[in-house]
Amino acid sequence: MKQNLKVLIYTLLGNAMLAFAVCAFIVPQDFMLGGSSGIALTIQCFAPIRLSIISGATGVTLFCLGWAFMGWKFAANSLLSTIVYPIIMGILEVTPVGQLFVGEDRLICALYCSVLIGVGIGLVVRVGGSTGGMDIPPCILQKYKGIPVGKSLMFFDGAIILAQVLLKGTDGILYSLLILVLTSVVIDHTIVSGEATVQIIIISPEYERIRHEILDNINCGVTMIDIQTGMTGEKRQAILSVVYAKKYPEIRDAALKIDKTAFIIASDVKNVNGQGYTLERVWMNRKH
Repeated sequence: MKQNLKVLIYTLLGNAMLAFAVCAFIVPQDFMLGGSSGIALTIQCFAPIRLSIISGATGVTLFCLGWAFMGWKFAANSLLSTIVYPIIMGILEVTPVGQLFVGEDRLICALYCSVLIGVGIGLVVRVGGSTGGMDIPPCILQKYKGIPVGKSLMFFDGAIILAQVLLKGTDGILYSLLILVLTSVVIDHTIVSGEATVQIIIISPEYERIRHEILDNINCGVTMIDIQTGMTGEKRQAILSVVYAKKYPEIRDAALKIDKTAFIIASDVKNVNGQGYTLERVWMNRKH
């Protein structure tokens, strides 16, 4: 119950920060943006429809795409954001939020915007959620084609921003690129981003149950390592898993739910090569 409340609060706060950044800075300052919000801004160039309505339609479309290709559990992580984000944006659109920073220095506005978007996304992912949107197509490509999420995400964002440049001109492009770079940095420091990976080592007498939970329910790979405890000399196995950073909270919480005394080590990984990352993941029958 406590964890569910935390997920709800973080998701609401994160999406509120994202919506505020778009309504208070992106639209009034005519900045460009990647992701599903960038798609909505691009569509708005052709159709004078409220941004919240376009964002909602785009979010639902991408949600259905994720459900169809990645399964319900994957899509469920973005369900709350898919509903909440356009609602909050719709509320902000009928308030004077868009006038708050009109006339302010555009560089300052770009910095504020970067922090809001970065922290907003980070908060949602920290609790194992997803903001949905344009991280769904890269995940599909990673699953079926083995293309790293970070690379395809960069391609999609670049294409979306390029479309806005062609439609709106180059005014504001440098500020938009600054937002793109700084947002990534802020997300990294708030806990998630693109292709950032972590190595997790879990030591617990309940290693079999934890292994099955990670493989069967969280859908991540594991490697079992033979170890010997230093104090008692007991031989057992430890779990090693290298996953995208946004998966870490889910694995940590699952392990602690099974064994609240589990010893968990998480460290940043600079580079990963192999199946599931630079090569397409191969699913094989395994022994239970």
